[in-house]
Amino acid sequence: MRIQNNVPALNAHRHYGINNTGVTKSIAKLSSGYRINSAADDAAGLAISEKMRAQIKGLTMASKNTQDATSLIQTAEGGMQEVDNMLQRIRELVVYASNDTQEQNALGTGDRQKIQDEINQLAIEIDKTANRVEFNKKKLINGSAEAVVMDGTIVAALASAKAEVSAKNDLYRLEEAKFSTAKESVQNARDTLNNALGNTDVDAALKRLVGSTSAAASGIGTAVTSIQSALTALGLASEQAAVLSSADIATGTGYGKLLDDLHSAVKDLNTAAGSAIPTEIVDINTVVAAFGSAYGSGAVGNAAKAYSSTLDAADKQADSLADATTDLGDAKAGLVKAQADYDSAAKTPALYFQVGANAGQGIEVSIGSVDTAKLGIGHGDGSGTTINVINLSGKNINSVLDTLDSALSYVTTQRSKLGAIQNRLEYTQNSLDISAENLTNAESRIRDVDMAKEMTSFTKMNILFQASTAMLAQANSLPQGVLQMLG
Repeated sequence: MRIQNNVPALNAHRHYGINNTGVTKSIAKLSSGYRINSAADDAAGLAISEKMRAQIKGLTMASKNTQDATSLIQTAEGGMQEVDNMLQRIRELVVYASNDTQEQNALGTGDRQKIQDEINQLAIEIDKTANRVEFNKKKLINGSAEAVVMDGTIVAALASAKAEVSAKNDLYRLEEAKFSTAKESVQNARDTLNNALGNTDVDAALKRLVGSTSAAASGIGTAVTSIQSALTALGLASEQAAVLSSADIATGTGYGKLLDDLHSAVKDLNTAAGSAIPTEIVDINTVVAAFGSAYGSGAVGNAAKAYSSTLDAADKQADSLADATTDLGDAKAGLVKAQADYDSAAKTPALYFQVGANAGQGIEVSIGSVDTAKLGIGHGDGSGTTINVINLSGKNINSVLDTLDSALSYVTTQRSKLGAIQNRLEYTQNSLDISAENLTNAESRIRDVDMAKEMTSFTKMNILFQASTAMLAQANSLPQGVLQMLG
């Protein structure tokens, strides 16, 4: 019997430690719900589980990203829908304005002008909408989300072409306004001339001269008849709007020749007045003073001179407007080419939606601009539209409708692309949710504890722990038998 080394106690203590560790581990597993609480529990399983957890969290966040992306697409498509509605209304108004039941006057204040006013406001609102629609401070349909062209030269050429069109359009509008003012001046001068030709006092004087008993003397009657014939011709020419340029008056052709005939007849009357009786002199002087014996004299002559001057100014302004129109056409042609080069150039999508747990698992999206410049009906700066219905009729409506139909087709195409992307995102989200669920299930099999199985293990280890505790106490009491031998 040995007392220095109690081998049974040592054996019981070793088993006590083993059972204590086993009970501790079982308690940790049962209290945490995990089979793996540290790398010591299952090193390989822990490594696999952690990679799965990273994937699960990535998939969960990707699903949230997909929801946000869907919301962004819905916001953009909703804005485009309103632009589509406004384009439909503009097209409706164009068809309405093309009907000749619309009253239109020379000053542009008729029915078509009212229709034009509404079209202008709708175009302005299209540009406002394009700049207003945004998601989380990110503008969506004003061109900011369009694909980016990598070639800087092409980008600069397009920007330059747009600026050129804007500048030339401003010049065109200025020249158009000046021409409108010049036309109004021509109309006012023409009215003044017609009023001078139809002077009632002169008409009464001519009638008295025709009825004079000595009218035939010294050619007075012949001159009066010539004056009346010239006035009749001038009145007819005036009604038919025969004068198209100042040259008709200044060079004595067309309307100007009729004025020359009048002045010639007045001159003959003035010459014949030398033999007239005193009572006829008053009427003769009235006629001569009114019509003048030469171009630029008398009320008619002065009115004709003023009329010629306004016509000359209108001709020059028409030339300026024609030049501005040509320049604007050239600038637009340059813009069409620059836009075509831009559209065909290699592009990088502006938006990237991360819809996966790993790098490279995303969707690239571009959203086209729907401002009036892109639609081809304005300048894109909120200044209005290039669609003009003032002189529109069913005979020249085709080009305007073609422009609007192209704009509608473009918006519809953009909306259909966004709709397709939205559907794709919905399927992507479903796939992400399913993947996250399946990975969670797989990770659970690796990491989570089987509570029923672990309870069995815990019960066993707990009994062994209690038994080892009791046996350790018994083993510790064995050396006390030596005392009996000493007794």
